[in-house]
Amino acid sequence: MAQSILILATKAPYGTEDFFAGARLALAMLASGSISRSTVLMVGDGTLNAIAAQNPGAIGMPSNVEAINDLADFEGEVFVLEDDLKARVGDRATIEGVKRISWEKARELIFDHEFVTTF
Repeated sequence: MAQSILILATKAPYGTEDFFAGARLALAMLASGSISRSTVLMVGDGTLNAIAAQNPGAIGMPSNVEAINDLADFEGEVFVLEDDLKARVGDRATIEGVKRISWEKARELIFDHEFVTTF
């Protein structure tokens, strides 16, 4: 049985619930004991999910910040591709616990997980 899953978050927050669903899948797999390592990597427009100043209640959407914090509580890891984030919003603050990484490190993460899925 597989021991690791990587969720690639590629879509901007709050137009759909894709990021929230991906983060919850990562959490569920880890919390259930189905796998021992669960990771989320935000790339492209998905990097916008990492921005610290979010107010999803204003549009009636679930909080991506809470989803990230819940995953961290179960020792899941959350990464954002730094070049993609900077290209979209410059050097904005990110949610605490989200680690900024290069493409080189991102490739290592992808190859280091048994399952990779995109949301």
